[in-house]
Amino acid sequence: MSKKMKFWTAGALGVMMAGLIGMNAYALEDKDIVGTWYVNSMSLDGENTFHPGMMKMEMTFNFTEDGKGEISELMEGQEPGVDAMEWKIDGDKVLITADDQTVEGEYSDGTLSVEMDGLSVVLSQEKEEYVPYVPGKPVAEPKLEDFNGDWTSTLIDLYGMQMPATGEIAGVEMKMSITDGNATLVLLEEGNETTTELKGVMEENALIFNAETQKEETETDSENYHLFSTDTMRFYLLEDGKLCFTTADSLPMEEETETEAPATEESEDGEDDFGGFDFTIKVYLDRVME
Repeated sequence: MSKKMKFWTAGALGVMMAGLIGMNAYALEDKDIVGTWYVNSMSLDGENTFHPGMMKMEMTFNFTEDGKGEISELMEGQEPGVDAMEWKIDGDKVLITADDQTVEGEYSDGTLSVEMDGLSVVLSQEKEEYVPYVPGKPVAEPKLEDFNGDWTSTLIDLYGMQMPATGEIAGVEMKMSITDGNATLVLLEEGNETTTELKGVMEENALIFNAETQKEETETDSENYHLFSTDTMRFYLLEDGKLCFTTADSLPMEEETETEAPATEESEDGEDDFGGFDFTIKVYLDRVME
């Protein structure tokens, strides 16, 4: 190697080392934290993440210059909850104290990651709007074999809220293997695993399954928990490629409207007993690709 090349290499290494030393010496400053931060991502199990908007929820952290602030939580249809907090910087972390508990917020590339009471949240100073999944229209004239394949649930629309159909969020996971109207359904609900053999028939554009045999394995104390019955199940093949399960007593998908809510009775004081609550349950499944 020539002297000129050695000199250039040594200089480049020197610049790189100086940069690394500078990175290691970097510490957060108050100006990096002060302001309003929005929770744009949440997880209950450390794996399945979702936008709080899926739960019709909004959470913000407001850091003020005096080392204080507020944590605000808003659920649709409820009064907002506000908790006072205190905060301080410790190296590259932010220590947040609220309700006599202190948690660490880890700063990286303009985001804060916070673990609190088993809930993992990621915050940023830009609010990300939640865009709900809009299901495709049911296929008009599907053939029985169009339903064939292995399917796994990815999303559940539960009482008007969308959430991942895995992990601890909805507590429901569905796996299906369908062959020419015969199916094996493995349903996991709150730790209870039920395997059901199903026999299906086409009714207009829906595949209606009826249970033939069932085996249940209980892993928790909630052995009587069932979100929906597997006796009779209705499935639609959607134009976007998903499979949609809906309860057997629900309206056909073509007759549903986005704004219509089920009728409810009024109590003596004139209030709606259920507040116009949406009791519709749908599970969306994706085809498992080999």
